Amino acid sequence: MIMCMACTMSSASTSRLYPPSDDEAGGLRLVQVMQMATREEILKSGTQLEHLHASGVKDSDLKDGSVVSARIYCCHPSTDAGTAIWLYVPPHLQVLVGDLVVVRMGRKATKKDPGAVNLAIEVREHKDTPNSQCSWNPPDDTKWRRLLYCTWMPAEGWTLKNSFLHETWFKAATGPKAQ
Repeated sequence: MIMCMACTMSSASTSRLYPPSDDEAGGLRLVQVMQMATREEILKSGTQLEHLHASGVKDSDLKDGSVVSARIYCCHPSTDAGTAIWLYVPPHLQVLVGDLVVVRMGRKATKKDPGAVNLAIEVREHKDTPNSQCSWNPPDDTKWRRLLYCTWMPAEGWTLKNSFLHETWFKAATGPKAQ
């Protein structure tokens, strides 16, 4: 499978359909779509399909490209794949490989809460958009870990979130966490 959605996961692992850390639940991230799963891959994805169903996604909502893999950092294969997240793309949104997409980060399921998967909420820029406002920073393409930055981020309330392992542009949730 392209995205390895059907890979067996240990009980200790976390689905890539959820944010990498709990503090991101409900917040926004900007990602670049790398791969798209086919409907057949999604329907055969086992635990991943269960997460989608628990989040309220019906089989009838699933089509080619309903689940995508997206990178947060670039530009080395291990960086792209190692930090990639998966997200659900609702039927009304048309997303293509290379597009920059705003994602509402989900929240992990618990015994009392079915959780919510990462959700594409808008395509911010299509691949190869003329006069793009977004780029990978630093611009040095020999760096293995670069960060997606768009000139509109600070004005729209996005902040540079720093942690022990990484930094990223993030917009914290302002209302209920990951609906």
